[in-house]
Amino acid sequence: MGVFRKLGLALTIPLLFFTFRAAYNQYLLVSLTYTVDPLASDDLVFDSELYTTLFNHTKWAKVDTFAVGVGIPLKALPKNLRAEEAFGAEVFTQLWDQRLTTQFDRQGVNKVPKMGDAGVSDAFAAQVVSVGEKDMSVALVSRPKKNQLPMGFEHIMVKFDLENKVAMAMIRYIWHTRTETPPSWRKSLARWSQINGRRQWLLHTANNIAEQRKSQPVKLEL
Repeated sequence: MGVFRKLGLALTIPLLFFTFRAAYNQYLLVSLTYTVDPLASDDLVFDSELYTTLFNHTKWAKVDTFAVGVGIPLKALPKNLRAEEAFGAEVFTQLWDQRLTTQFDRQGVNKVPKMGDAGVSDAFAAQVVSVGEKDMSVALVSRPKKNQLPMGFEHIMVKFDLENKVAMAMIRYIWHTRTETPPSWRKSLARWSQINGRRQWLLHTANNIAEQRKSQPVKLEL
């Protein structure tokens, strides 16, 4: 019995370590970002010309929404990113590169995305449909075998909150479905994965920007 107890202990300790590590990483993702879930029905994104052109001609069974954001203290920004337009360009560049890497297994291009840039996989596609100085929009397409349906939309925006001395970046995520399906743990897991993925992208971007200053790590906060 002693051998089995030692073996059980040897297996339990690494398992506890990885469980703690995963829980701690999730805590950091949640505590260092902020989430709006769902978006308000009167959110300005729903009235934008681009969104209404893409999606208002179809009657959707369900529209699922959330937004995830991150804040970087203005003092942590490199000098060349202390204007909203420059900060926005860097955020858009890094977020697009992370999408190419994580969703489409491609190398990042390290340049500001332009209208028409796209990534495609067997099941999914994303295309940049607008790029401004302070916001950018991406259309997301599900690619089932039978047809291709435009179903998703992301609006990425940046803003300087001078009162609180914070540079903010936010991703609004809006997913459309033609038919309503019963709730399931798979749907819940997929939605959690989408939110967590955006948290990771934003936090990675924020840390990269802060580290460009070659200073001590900073607490990212709203």
